Amino acid sequence: MATNLTPLEELFYQECLKAGNNGLTSTDFSGIHPDSPVMDTAIAMNSLLGRGFIEVFQLRGEQIYKALKKEEVGKAGALQGEEQVVYNTIRASGNEGIWTKHLKSKTNLHEAVIKRCLRALEQKALVKAIKSVKHPTRKLYMLMELTPSVEVTGGPWFTDQELDVEFVEQLTNHCYKYILMKSFPRDASCIFTSTHNAYPSAANVRKYIMDKRISQVDLSVDDITMLLDVLVYDGKVERFIAAVDEDWDDEDMDTDSDWVYKAVRDKKAESAWQDCPCGVCPVADFCSEGGPVNPAGCNYYNKWLDF
Repeated sequence: MATNLTPLEELFYQECLKAGNNGLTSTDFSGIHPDSPVMDTAIAMNSLLGRGFIEVFQLRGEQIYKALKKEEVGKAGALQGEEQVVYNTIRASGNEGIWTKHLKSKTNLHEAVIKRCLRALEQKALVKAIKSVKHPTRKLYMLMELTPSVEVTGGPWFTDQELDVEFVEQLTNHCYKYILMKSFPRDASCIFTSTHNAYPSAANVRKYIMDKRISQVDLSVDDITMLLDVLVYDGKVERFIAAVDEDWDDEDMDTDSDWVYKAVRDKKAESAWQDCPCGVCPVADFCSEGGPVNPAGCNYYNKWLDF
């Protein structure tokens, strides 16, 4: 990988790369390369650590060495001593970030030393301080180039660590109106047949929201599903598996992508009876067996059953 490494340093570094996240111990290396002198191996490890090619962790009292990625070597290698320890610990926290108190316990460094290192790393634009919606009073640190996770920022529903209630309510209402529009015919006296399969999925709702530019934030299908779950819990919409063909079986089900949503009628008029022609028939009072209007000869009923 690097021409400025000695053969033994290159060998140790490559073994660390092969070990991946599991890391490599000096005992592991000696087992793989028993002919390598122990003292020379120790010198090679210290050289790699000093130049930021590898990092070391303690696991059950044993030192574990891990190789840094090529793009990370330059940054870590430019740091020395305590700054490098603090940087590597922050880097290990990924996009979740790490609280200063946890940073202290993991590095075993004095609080004043950690503050000095953090100040230096921020000045070098290597790390940044962020706030978490779960713990607003805590200051977390992560690498400058990383984007905080949804668990930290709260996702699109939070602005400056505050829940944007107005934004959530506005989007939820738009989702409901779209589902309502797709749930029933425009003519209130008509109903969809039992085989109607045009009820919207979460992906359909997201496309509507984004196409209409209702949200300036790029929302994912999972984000929209969260809003639709609220509507389900509020009893405004119901969720069910979309109509399927004859060849469909349980193995064809693709998590949430097969779920569709339908608006629930107003509570004061809500009845399963309204989903069949008899429930909305204007001459139902005159319908009787053998009469001029009867169930056996009802064209609407046959159409609903898709005969």
